[in-house]
Amino acid sequence: MSVSGLLSTMNLPELLQWAKFGQKTGSVVLERKGFVKKIFVEGGLIVSASSNDPKEYLGQVLLCFGWVTEEQLKEAFQNQSDNKQLLGRVLVEKYGVKADQIKKALRIKIEETVYDLFLWEDGKFIYSDGIPQIAKHDRLDNPITIDHVILEGARRVDEWKEFKKTFPTDDVVFALKGERRTIGDLAKDFIIQKIYEGIDGGKSIRRILLESRAPEYRGLEGFAKLYWGGFIEAIKKTVERVEVAKSSSADLLKRAIELFKTKEFEKSYSLIDELILNDPANEEGQTLFKVVREAYLKKLYEICPAEAIPEIAIDFSDLNEKLFSSLEGFLASRINGHWDIKSLIMISPLPDLESLKIMKRFLDEGVIKLKRQDQRNETK
Repeated sequence: MSVSGLLSTMNLPELLQWAKFGQKTGSVVLERKGFVKKIFVEGGLIVSASSNDPKEYLGQVLLCFGWVTEEQLKEAFQNQSDNKQLLGRVLVEKYGVKADQIKKALRIKIEETVYDLFLWEDGKFIYSDGIPQIAKHDRLDNPITIDHVILEGARRVDEWKEFKKTFPTDDVVFALKGERRTIGDLAKDFIIQKIYEGIDGGKSIRRILLESRAPEYRGLEGFAKLYWGGFIEAIKKTVERVEVAKSSSADLLKRAIELFKTKEFEKSYSLIDELILNDPANEEGQTLFKVVREAYLKKLYEICPAEAIPEIAIDFSDLNEKLFSSLEGFLASRINGHWDIKSLIMISPLPDLESLKIMKRFLDEGVIKLKRQDQRNETK
């Protein structure tokens, strides 16, 4: 048996309630703008979940809690690839990560993957009976009840909406309100404490979320509680955005197809991305989005090969003037002249396309230069 539809007509709580009351055993695949998440239920209980959003990978949770370093994670990924071992096993055997930490990180990863879906206002889903054999390392020892998920999800949505009323975008910069001090009971939450430590009056919400590796909602919740508690204040408001007249879906689709045919993938992707944002239920647009994205990604890898090593090509004192966003600042801070593009993408919470777009702009602007594989070998 399979059931499919749009989240705009059957939202996640309704879908989960249906799975609970029917004591379903199956998988729910949800998709939105290239992001795909899967929830696995067994007897009406959530036993696992997965996501292709890099922010929700196991390694990002481990980085958030300080159980591994970026260098260790990069090496572990390479070891995993070379020896066909599980990432968790590599980290436990070679880097001293405790098995209990892996289990805790897995639970956080699964919970945050599910809770983030409550913030999706659009997207499509497919439920199918039966679940594939879920490996023990991807399965929760103690399944999550759907009642708990729905209650917690509703609380998060209410709190998220309240915070977004005041700060609708994530380029706001916060500073400490008064001197740095203890934050009372909030300090019991490791992520809130980490967010507080990252606030310096210069970095935006997005930059701090990226650097802390905090799960998206948990990080925003930290900002909200610190703000509402009087520990931080906004010092730079978001720039007022000028509303641009929206084109019709049909017009955007036509122009995107024309640009795709002439291999202008960047422009085509920008248009189809706008179409999906304005008209998420457009099936033709969703299909074209995947095709254009893959072609654009392939082109970007041709320009910025996975094995190439980026190096900063300008004086560091001039770097800030070249950075347009928090995402660029984050990625630039990881370029060390030793890690190749593949490694930078693996340890980053940014999607590969976003990372490569930034790398290409850096290359075009002369911010970086690329050392190719053959050049690296010559220097050994």
